[in-house]
Amino acid sequence: MTADFGLAKAKEFYNKVDWQSTDLRRSLLVALIFVVVLATLTIDFLPDRLSGIQVGKPSPKTIKASRDLEFVDFDRTEALRKEAAAHVQKVYNRDWAVENQVIDLVRKFFNAVRQVRVNQALTPEAKLDLLSKEVGSTFDKSVLGILLVAPDTDLNAVESTIVNQIDQAYRDRVTSENLINKKSEFRSMAGGLTEDRNKGAVIAEVGMLYLKPNYFYDEKATEWLRKEASNGILPVVVSKQKGETVVREGEIVSSGQEKILKELGLMKRGIDLVRIGGLSLFALVAFLAFALYLHHYQLRIYKNDRLIAVLGIIFIATILLAKFVGPFYSFFLIPVAAAAMLTALLFGVEISVLMVLMIGLFSGLIAGQNYQYALYGLLTGLFAIFATYNIRHRTDLVIAGAWVTLATTVLALTTTLLSGAGWFEVLKNLGWGLLGGISAAVLTIGALPFLEKAFGITTDIKLVELSYANQPLLRELMMKAPGTYNHSIMTGNLAESAAEEIGANPLLARVGAYYHDIGKIKRPLFFVENQIGGENPHDHTNPSLSCLIITSHVKDGVEMAKKQHLPREIVDIINEHHGSSVVAYFYAKAKENIVKECISEENFRYQGPRPGTKEAALVMLADSVEAAARTITKPSPGRIEQLIKRIVQSKLDDGQLNESDLTLNDIEKIIRSFTQVLSSLYHTRIEYPTVPFPQTRSLAAHGNPNK
Repeated sequence: MTADFGLAKAKEFYNKVDWQSTDLRRSLLVALIFVVVLATLTIDFLPDRLSGIQVGKPSPKTIKASRDLEFVDFDRTEALRKEAAAHVQKVYNRDWAVENQVIDLVRKFFNAVRQVRVNQALTPEAKLDLLSKEVGSTFDKSVLGILLVAPDTDLNAVESTIVNQIDQAYRDRVTSENLINKKSEFRSMAGGLTEDRNKGAVIAEVGMLYLKPNYFYDEKATEWLRKEASNGILPVVVSKQKGETVVREGEIVSSGQEKILKELGLMKRGIDLVRIGGLSLFALVAFLAFALYLHHYQLRIYKNDRLIAVLGIIFIATILLAKFVGPFYSFFLIPVAAAAMLTALLFGVEISVLMVLMIGLFSGLIAGQNYQYALYGLLTGLFAIFATYNIRHRTDLVIAGAWVTLATTVLALTTTLLSGAGWFEVLKNLGWGLLGGISAAVLTIGALPFLEKAFGITTDIKLVELSYANQPLLRELMMKAPGTYNHSIMTGNLAESAAEEIGANPLLARVGAYYHDIGKIKRPLFFVENQIGGENPHDHTNPSLSCLIITSHVKDGVEMAKKQHLPREIVDIINEHHGSSVVAYFYAKAKENIVKECISEENFRYQGPRPGTKEAALVMLADSVEAAARTITKPSPGRIEQLIKRIVQSKLDDGQLNESDLTLNDIEKIIRSFTQVLSSLYHTRIEYPTVPFPQTRSLAAHGNPNK
């Protein structure tokens, strides 16, 4: 029951949706492009779960990096920093006064001994007690007793020996850490200085008692040096290229290899939500920025799902090649230049620059956030746009391809040298860059005709080809309706000049004008420009029928254009160049012959539609102006301008230009342009006086006729 209810709701929703809506189709198309691009970016961050991988045990299979990887091994970095800090020796500061202080204490000690020795009033026991009290109880009384009874010469000798040995000891570093060792050395040294055990005992006891450190540990300086040594260790960066082996089957897995597998997401149970979220946000912002640009500055593309589909195909194809060709061969093979050339030829420079920027950024992400390749793609793309600028013939693509190949080769060489790679890598990438440029040129030349035909896109190259006089329709127009052909050429010149002034497409306006009257081929003599001194068939035709014949040239032209597979833009110009204008001559003639109440103006109008583009509006105006200008008996710039203004105003009053996006400023520029062109064509010539030719003799009279 629940399943049936859900299915019914789904059908109800499906039936309510207007699947023919352009907005819906465009939204679904953009969503599809976004999903494909996002999947390409994030597929490496989905887990490929591994089992049986343990540190210290053989790997059950060979594992390769699923993407380019570069990360900092913090554990290894920290271990190296601790090791560097541990190797820093402790800092000690020397106290130069310690040696003199110790020697002074020794001399004071012996002076005290001498003073007690000369006191005859005291018994030996009393002298020993007094001396022990004065020098401190730390001294061994047996040593003091020896000093009290020793001869003066021995006393002086012992004092000198102790002072000398202390001086000798302080020539080395004495610290709190090695003080015990130094005292032991002093004791050993004292035993070797004399054979008299008593003297040796005195020297050792006194020297050991007064010896103290002359170097003191500087904790702050030591810590600072250790910190500097630690900070001097750069982070340990581990990198792997996509397809590079991480661990081979049967190899003992190390902790470092385990870390690489974890960073690749191969040791995780879940997906890397952080990275996927970041990439999704980046892609969303990039797509939104692109869409806003199209909406504000390229509305023609924004509203056309066919054109968006072409942009999506070019973008996705380039990204997929970056994903599946770059890591296994070289990122210098990514055809960013081909995408740039195709976009520039199909949509124009502005769109192409934005496309190159998008592809460059996304390629850098695919290459493991290696923006060396992003910069390479951006620069090659910009150069490719420059190489295709103002191309008008397909043969020019070969020359452009050669320049692009040179650019990709030089840029591949430059980026490799900047990375500090070896000469083998430099030569290899030089070859990849050369191959990348050649493949970009081949892709562009091969894909351009397919995209033009499959999606009905009219490029400047196609328009130039259609402008050639040997085109079947133009040749037939020239032969069957020469007057119309000449009129079309003049109309094209007018439309092209005005298009340049208002920022429309001059080439489309000119070529559209060439074809706008091809429908007259069927009945050329019914149009006045082809009636060269002959009888006008309309003189014997009902005005309504004449109007039907005249207006049918639009429908006939559309049919002929479609049969010859002319671009949609040209077909639209043919269909719209009269809009819903009144065939004024036959309408007036009909009103003269028939009761006015029986005449409907709607029956004497073209069926439309009105011009929907600036180029179609220009052809409409140029068509009317050129035909009317031929009727001026004494043309002058002033008369020509007044005629043009009247015609343009009549089209405005009749609402024929309401859908063409022309502004009042555009209208002023069009009038000035038409006036300038027609004035230069119909300027008044100076009438030269008749001059009689001099009478000449016959050639025979001159003898040699070749002289």
